[in-house]
Amino acid sequence: MKKVTVKVPAKINLTLDVLGVKDGYHELNSLVASINLFDEITIKPRTDGKITLLNKGIVVDCPIIENNAYKAAKLFIDTFGTYGVDIIVNKSIPVAGGLGGSSADIAGVLNALNVLYDINGDMSPLASDLGSDSTYMLTGGYAVIKGRGDQVEIKDIDKKVYILVITEPAEISARNCYKKFDQKKKSFKPTTEKASTALHEGDLLSALPHLKNDLYLAAVDLVPNIKHNVFNLLKAGANTALLAGSGPSVFGVFLDKKSRDVAYKKLVGLYGDNLIKAETVVPENGKFI
Repeated sequence: MKKVTVKVPAKINLTLDVLGVKDGYHELNSLVASINLFDEITIKPRTDGKITLLNKGIVVDCPIIENNAYKAAKLFIDTFGTYGVDIIVNKSIPVAGGLGGSSADIAGVLNALNVLYDINGDMSPLASDLGSDSTYMLTGGYAVIKGRGDQVEIKDIDKKVYILVITEPAEISARNCYKKFDQKKKSFKPTTEKASTALHEGDLLSALPHLKNDLYLAAVDLVPNIKHNVFNLLKAGANTALLAGSGPSVFGVFLDKKSRDVAYKKLVGLYGDNLIKAETVVPENGKFI
């Protein structure tokens, strides 16, 4: 029986500019990149209209009909009138960590079903209906995302950036983080274009001053330990440390692999499995190997 397996990477926001609010949504401008931390999604066709979902790896604690992988499959089937599907998600991207884990599963299921049923359709409208970052996650790599995250400009950047991710057991909903951001009434100078230009030229050192996340202070108000994790990354040698999405994960940026690995050795005793070595990756021929 035919089956399709795809790998979808986590993402990091190297910048996140909050530009204002339009039609009830926060307008963003954000330079994002894929990292080599993947969810692997396998789908198999069924002869009926049913959808089954098996999660492996990191536990996802929600009913099946609320799982984004299930929602993606249902929307695809309702849109294209295909048969059902068995879905297996081998999850390595932390849940609710700001690394795009749920959006990755949406994108992975849509891309896999597109291949399985030979639709050859544009999955962007479906992805946009299901999640703000999901349109970007269909392709991954370096991109600038705008609007509420559904406008994607792929960037021709291949600079490898070495990072350490610290995951945090607490959870932050994006809604609560943006609400706290609004309450703080602070504005920040946009930096996405300057960071994107520097990295396009392969100059991470020049990009460093422009790497930032406008949601950081709001997230710290919700989970104060975020500030402690950022401090530890900087103390261990990170050139800068940022909030991942709306948190609560954070990541340190390093100029080279060696300094990243030295910092990992300093911190692994403190964080254990909550410390992840990673680096940016770009797709090859539209796929992540």
